[in-house]
Amino acid sequence: MNDEVYIYGLKCPETDTIRYIGKSKTPKKRYASHIFNAKHKPDNIHLSRWILRLKKNNQTPLLVIIETTELINWKEREKYWISFYFGNNLCNKNEGGIEPPDNTGFKWSDEQKSKHNSHKRKGIPQWENIPHPLLGKEHPAKGQKRSKEFCNLMSKQRTENNGMRGAKLSEERIEQIKNKVRKPIVLIDNNGVILKRFNSQKEASIELGIDSGNISKVCNGKLKHIRNYIFAWA
Repeated sequence: MNDEVYIYGLKCPETDTIRYIGKSKTPKKRYASHIFNAKHKPDNIHLSRWILRLKKNNQTPLLVIIETTELINWKEREKYWISFYFGNNLCNKNEGGIEPPDNTGFKWSDEQKSKHNSHKRKGIPQWENIPHPLLGKEHPAKGQKRSKEFCNLMSKQRTENNGMRGAKLSEERIEQIKNKVRKPIVLIDNNGVILKRFNSQKEASIELGIDSGNISKVCNGKLKHIRNYIFAWA
């Protein structure tokens, strides 16, 4: 059985100071759990915020083994080192030497179960003592149909509340939207001289009989040319 316990520290790569003191038999695994817990299940909010701030700058804490001690002495040694580095603004929540709780095999006693609220409600219908006001009753509007006048009124109200509902865009407005979305391109020669301008890839595709996707690839530099045509964004 390995009775060695490592007192480790997490050092800040920016200030070169120890910011956290801990103990573990497997410090590398414990270090990995600190990094994981900082993002997914923080148990120490100060430590987690510090680690996440470093990660934003593409940095991580440095693992430093401060001391190797025996199992029976780790509490005193952890307390000592936390006290030693206390002026470094440590992220530790306490003075150290606290054994983590072991809930392995823990079971509630019958007395604890009987006092729990869920046990008190067990087998009792929710509305036994205070019946729900609509329990067993039909919906007041069941079987009713909306009249045509009512439907027209609702449609009118929706149109008034949303001015674009049911409205058709004018040809001029459609053309304005298309011009805003379009990306003009130019046809050039090997020396970069502009031979022709097009308002969009689609326009060039229709006129030259070339797939618009390939035109885009030429403009983005993925293809040198297509059918000896060279295109560029205008």
